[in-house]
Amino acid sequence: MFRESSGINAEYGGTKLPKNNFLTCRMAGFRSIQTHASEKAEDIKYDILEAALCHVNNHGWSEAALKLGIADLGLSEACLSMFSLGGVEIALHYDKTLNEELEDMMAQQQDDRLPGSEPPPIAHFLKDAIKTRLQLQVPYFDRWAEALSLVASPKVVPRAAEQFAHLIDDIWFYAGDESSDVTWYTRRATVAAVYRMTELFMIQDESPDFTETWAFLDRRLSELENMGENRLDFEKELENAGDLAKAAFIIARNMLSR
Repeated sequence: MFRESSGINAEYGGTKLPKNNFLTCRMAGFRSIQTHASEKAEDIKYDILEAALCHVNNHGWSEAALKLGIADLGLSEACLSMFSLGGVEIALHYDKTLNEELEDMMAQQQDDRLPGSEPPPIAHFLKDAIKTRLQLQVPYFDRWAEALSLVASPKVVPRAAEQFAHLIDDIWFYAGDESSDVTWYTRRATVAAVYRMTELFMIQDESPDFTETWAFLDRRLSELENMGENRLDFEKELENAGDLAKAAFIIARNMLSR
């Protein structure tokens, strides 16, 4: 990137432009303005979603919570038009934020590992990652069943599924998975199934500090280690599943029928 001390190029972040090419210059400036406006809109949207979270426990993942978040920031209610999916965007935002928080924690754990030291056993790492991620959403535990119901809407599923797949990818990446064959897919599907089953169990758990949920998670992970009897048939079924959600359902069905 060139930065010039004078001339028309300096107006556009130092981008080197052909001399006297005013059309190129105008288009570069227009793109710069568009990018800045887009980034500003995303910042505003982020701030509104963060503010709306303060109202979720009282008003749910709703348009009412969005309106209150907008009011808290002193913005016009016209900002509601930024949220095409409505209040469920608060839940999607929170879910993504927690995924990023877990990723930061796993990355920090990896950085803190002493050179030459052995990484934790994969089963132990998976348990810690799933447990930590589920614990992060405890502040909105009483509203989490509602969130899961909302993200199951056909309009929301693609975005929710993408975020969930990214979460599972991150967990396996930091677990040290380097597989490139069918096991790459089956491993992600198995962890997806265990995560979702544990999450659903947790919603109904009334035990102190969710002790029954973590025991349930232990059992599911143990079952995964013992699913080798019909492994070839099982992996073939997963390979034909078509997507992570269907594969996770197949795994859950197999585990619960044991």
